[in-house]
Amino acid sequence: MGSPRTRTSDGNHRETSSDDAAERPVASGTEISALNPEFRKWPHEILDDLRLREPVHRDRMFDRVVLTRAVDVEAVLNDRTLSSDPRKSRNGSFTRKLFNVDDEDYRPTMLHMDDPDHKRLRGLVTKAFSQRSIHALRPRVAAVTESLLKDIPVDRPFDLMELFARPLPTVVIAEILGADPARHNDFKNWSEGQILMFNPARSEEQEQKLRWAVTEMRAFFQGEVERRIQAGEHRDDLLGQLIAAEQDGEKLTERELVGTCLLILAAGNVTTTDLIGNGIYALLTHREQLDALRADPSLYPAAVEEILRYDSPVVQASRQTVSEREVGGCPMAKGQALTPILAAANHDPELHSDPHTFDIRRMNQRHFSFGGGAHFCLGAPLARLETQVALSMLLERFPRLRLMPDILPVRKATPSLNGFETLWVDPT
Repeated sequence: MGSPRTRTSDGNHRETSSDDAAERPVASGTEISALNPEFRKWPHEILDDLRLREPVHRDRMFDRVVLTRAVDVEAVLNDRTLSSDPRKSRNGSFTRKLFNVDDEDYRPTMLHMDDPDHKRLRGLVTKAFSQRSIHALRPRVAAVTESLLKDIPVDRPFDLMELFARPLPTVVIAEILGADPARHNDFKNWSEGQILMFNPARSEEQEQKLRWAVTEMRAFFQGEVERRIQAGEHRDDLLGQLIAAEQDGEKLTERELVGTCLLILAAGNVTTTDLIGNGIYALLTHREQLDALRADPSLYPAAVEEILRYDSPVVQASRQTVSEREVGGCPMAKGQALTPILAAANHDPELHSDPHTFDIRRMNQRHFSFGGGAHFCLGAPLARLETQVALSMLLERFPRLRLMPDILPVRKATPSLNGFETLWVDPT
């Protein structure tokens, strides 16, 4: 058998030997995360090999089971008998470590709640994230985008992440929540600290930065919630809608309000930044797709879906078993931590016949980048809106935009997430 070719996330190919692959152990632990430089460079070579050889993989480094087949990932995401609460995993598990569950200050957000708490909380929050509410935000998102673009130089290279992809979602989320514009830079700093929670191998310095960010954010939102409630202040921003939300006579508690704001800031900020950066990179490295998009702007919604599938900003999700059972045809003990790899499922050849091809006209655009089941991402409509607006306005302002040939893009070393630290482009 000849050497198979694997197309990487940047559109290049790397020759791999079937014999070599059979002799070495499958990747495990940090090797299947952004902590591994090889994974940042060749993610789908590693994930394809894992899916082929051990699709239900018992991690040798962390106490978890890793799933890479689309059929298994979809089944786990949609299975309501599995738990999203990391406290229900056994001692020493991957998810307990990842989310500092044993810390006395740990409070699960809606993302890690089970019913009935999850159903009640999501029902209240959903009202503020309706399709109609998000659609009404388009003019404001466009205004924020235009303001940022005006400050970007048109005659010299710039780092797209620093000047555009990072500040855009930060400002949008801050404005949606009703924060004082003077605090926008605080939101940016807090968000960058908060994403460290996704790194299971945090250094002491990173741990301190994470604690600082969470403490500062919690204090800010706690003060804002208390002030508005005590003053009887009614505002039509997202925080105001969350305070006013009521269902079957129930309202969000102050602690739930603060926790929801923290989740919205983290989930709605960093992931959209990565989606914008990944999208620009994919288009600039596939000029024929960019030309097709320029020729037919109606393709923008489809282009965003293909970007989500092709280079997902969220790599993985988590679930826990609450009883002995089978997952992917393999027996699991109670409290087993499960890690469905969304990025691997998006590139499963059983789901897409040409999974490593970037094609904005793809007929089957199924992907798992927003999760699934009861925990399908509430912010999906906002992420789609922001990315469509960001890409269209950026490419319109800079029609000659290209990657800098002498400054290589740098991927973030943040497990669970996938995006760029720096992405230098030239508008001239």
